[in-house]
Amino acid sequence: MNPILFVVSILWIAAGSALIIYTQGTRACWSRMLDRDNYKWVAVIPLGFGFILVASVFYYPEMLWLALILGILALLKGAYLILGPSRQVKNFFDWWIKKPGDGTLRLYGLFTFILGSALLAYIL
Repeated sequence: MNPILFVVSILWIAAGSALIIYTQGTRACWSRMLDRDNYKWVAVIPLGFGFILVASVFYYPEMLWLALILGILALLKGAYLILGPSRQVKNFFDWWIKKPGDGTLRLYGLFTFILGSALLAYIL
């Protein structure tokens, strides 16, 4: 479980860094990736992270609250992406990627970077 959590934390740190440093490029990349009619496939990402984090609670009891809360939130997000109305999910992605300003995306990147660093600190 340690290598999987290590990869998850490095992915979060990389995604947060990309949002902080290359805000416009990251926004353009996400827009191209999510500019489709079917958003259901995107639910695989939060569902995968959610299952990994919830399963890690059994291996690392010292990070119980961090992993459990983040895992449950990720599972709920994945369930919403699968079960939510298509129009509402599309509006969610537009709100999340296209509408916020650069400062908001950088703040999201900082938050993602901090969560990835906290996860990495727990497993090392």
